[in-house]
Amino acid sequence: MMNITTNLDDVEFIESQIMSDPAASYWLKEQIKESSNRDILDVLNDVDILRSILALRHEAMKTARG
Repeated sequence: MMNITTNLDDVEFIESQIMSDPAASYWLKEQIKESSNRDILDVLNDVDILRSILALRHEAMKTARG
């Protein structure tokens, strides 16, 4: 991805690129769209929680496979 900036125009450009990319998942596109209607700090908190849960699931799956 490009250099990450804090310029809102750049962020909107990146989001539009993802939204128009046929290789980007439907789920990711939906989250980008839905997150624009929410408080950004709530979204970031939810993302942190989701990432932690997914990391735990990944570790559990690796352990189960031995």
